[in-house]
Amino acid sequence: MQETFCEFSFDAAHKTTPETPLHGHTFRVRVVMTGERAPVVGWSHDLTEVEAVLADVRRTVDHRYLNDVLGLETPSLENVAHWLWDRFEPRIRGLTRIEVSRGARGSSEGVILHRPV
Repeated sequence: MQETFCEFSFDAAHKTTPETPLHGHTFRVRVVMTGERAPVVGWSHDLTEVEAVLADVRRTVDHRYLNDVLGLETPSLENVAHWLWDRFEPRIRGLTRIEVSRGARGSSEGVILHRPV
């Protein structure tokens, strides 16, 4: 078994509550997959296929007002992570974990979701 990951980022604005001022973040997402290593090429996932799925989902949230995205009417960091999981899980075989963070590296905050056991 091996783990493979892909990362991407997106920029978006949101208001977590009606009282929260409108603000934006650069969100960083890491998608981790587990699978058996193919004997010849060594990979467990064709990253070209995975990256196409990530790009498709990224287009939905990048440079958007997240509150207007269906299912993200309350776009807390936790809800964004679950929303992403729900879009990746049926399309990425062996999805094990996603990590969503925001803020500068070294002083960021985030959420990690794992495959249910």
